[in-house]
Amino acid sequence: MKILIIEDDKFYAKNLKKEIEKQFNFIVDNAFSIEMLNELNIQNYDLIISDIFMENYDEHYIKEYILSYKIPLILITGFPDKILKDKLSKLNVLDFIVKTESNQFSHIINKLQILEYLKNKSILIVEDSKTALLINIRLIKKCYPFIDIITAKDGLEALEKIEENPNIKLILTDYEMPNMDGMTLIKKIRQKYDIDEKIIIALSSVSEKHISSTLLKIGANDFLHKPFVEEELMCRIDNNIKNAILIDEIKEMVFKDPLTNIYNRRYFFEVATKMFLTALREKKEIAVLMCDIDHFKKINDTYGHQTGDLVIKHTAKILNTSVRKNDIVARYGGEEFIIFLYDCPRPYSMLVAEKIRKTIESQKIIDEENNIITYTISIGIAHKGSSIDELIKNADTMLYKAKETRNKVVAQK
Repeated sequence: MKILIIEDDKFYAKNLKKEIEKQFNFIVDNAFSIEMLNELNIQNYDLIISDIFMENYDEHYIKEYILSYKIPLILITGFPDKILKDKLSKLNVLDFIVKTESNQFSHIINKLQILEYLKNKSILIVEDSKTALLINIRLIKKCYPFIDIITAKDGLEALEKIEENPNIKLILTDYEMPNMDGMTLIKKIRQKYDIDEKIIIALSSVSEKHISSTLLKIGANDFLHKPFVEEELMCRIDNNIKNAILIDEIKEMVFKDPLTNIYNRRYFFEVATKMFLTALREKKEIAVLMCDIDHFKKINDTYGHQTGDLVIKHTAKILNTSVRKNDIVARYGGEEFIIFLYDCPRPYSMLVAEKIRKTIESQKIIDEENNIITYTISIGIAHKGSSIDELIKNADTMLYKAKETRNKVVAQK
């Protein structure tokens, strides 16, 4: 992302630029005056962060010049003014942020984190009223310009859209709808997705006393009464996305193997168990691949543990790039890895395993001592089992057979 900061306080602007570049892989430029601004090609930027008051630069200039480029704009000011804020909120401004002495950049950094997090994700708006739908679309486009918007007219269509679009992270749903209402939709979503996997914000004009608590108890992340102030919905979305970012960071620490940066055994069992049950319900074919580096002890004894770690990381990278995005690759322990292939016909699992085996066999690794390392891998494949544990046990049995000769793939019959 390329960001332009328009700010005449050079100390503030330079430090904000430094903080953004430290936190993100963004390109940031500063414009300290109208003269500097006029020398820049504004169309080259993805986002503008601008002070409101500068010499020869005010709300009229922002409205008539800056906003004409239709680039997402965050306005900042050290002098909050309610009347001015009301005026500016009617414009196509992404957010209005007040500078504070303590943590002066935290609100801006938080907003950028949210925008970056949503960049490759989608929001599903479920609403049967065309007027309400258009209002919500306009608001989301204004406040979250980098997110993809998907719509559905009722709960039934919403479930179809969720299945078709795995990138849906946020669901904004009305409560009262034909065919399937918001309450039933939330229950259906929660049967398949945890509260941190799909964020649901329920909206309702119903004045029933316990409607908000009921919707929250069945799985909504948040609730908002209609009609609502636009900024309130934005704040609710922001807070839920901040929680999602925090949960993802915690999961990263808990579920990732620190050496290889692929998933660990704990994550594999948690997710593969769910995928196994889904496959049973939907009658999908699955496969588990148990992979083990051949003669790994010899590599460690000959070249040292640092080279052994290099071999493990190299193996993890090959495994990860050999499967589809929705498959699971995890470090099972030591030099052992495990792969879960979902909706996978038997011939495909053999192709994947053979591709991995041949790739590893053909490649060379050079360690820090300039030693050239070649090695092989053995793989066992299981397709049948009454539980995920039995499936893994069967794959392990096939791996044991493959290890008899090594550099081999053996599949369950």
